[in-house]
Amino acid sequence: MNVWGIADLHLSFARPKPMDVFGAHWADHAAHVAASWQESVRDEDVVCLPGDLSWGMRLAEVEEELRWLGGLPGRKVLIKGNHDYWWSSLTKVRTVLPPGVFALQNDAVTVDGVSLAGARGWVDPALDFRGLLPQLPGQDFLPQHDIRGGAEDRKIYDRELERLEASLRGLDGDAKLRIALLHFPPTSPALEETPVTRLLERYRVDIVVFGHLHGTGGETFTNPYGTRSGIVYYLVSADFAGFRPVRLARV
Repeated sequence: MNVWGIADLHLSFARPKPMDVFGAHWADHAAHVAASWQESVRDEDVVCLPGDLSWGMRLAEVEEELRWLGGLPGRKVLIKGNHDYWWSSLTKVRTVLPPGVFALQNDAVTVDGVSLAGARGWVDPALDFRGLLPQLPGQDFLPQHDIRGGAEDRKIYDRELERLEASLRGLDGDAKLRIALLHFPPTSPALEETPVTRLLERYRVDIVVFGHLHGTGGETFTNPYGTRSGIVYYLVSADFAGFRPVRLARV
């Protein structure tokens, strides 16, 4: 069984929002994702989707995206991203999920020996991504666009830490592999210590997968992150990954 990851699909089937305003590489991106997904992922695999699934504002506007997701191979695990405004009530979200699609919020799920937890996280103004990101059009895709001001950001960051820990507590200690999904990056490619990395190490996570940062849609995926304290960090935003799921592990 393989474990894959891809984030920031930014689908908009019910209310189309052209994504090529963020670069020509986004043209018809959902079709490219589906084609590469079907080539790589098998029904027994697990696919991590760490946030920003859809531009939909209400749950009813995302049902087509969820059916699309349910029709692709593999078991899928979702967390909420900063643009997933449709995700308000977890109970309501779970009522419309197709079979084999799991939504995480303050809890964890184990699928065939792979235990997964996660939380959205929040922007950390201390992290420096300038050497990683190209100059892309559209302020929505800049990593610092959510900054609200020191005290407010710290409040949200601390609350997300609590939510992440609540989820990590649910990880299966006997699992073959423990994976944490985050939307916001827990550290920069320099892999410096942060409150999030300390928490991940405390709960003996093996792999961390996240998105939010965006690239230019290169043909070959190169993970700009690496390993810190035995944990492998993967940035898998769809355009960073060339609109292909990234293989994280084989179990």
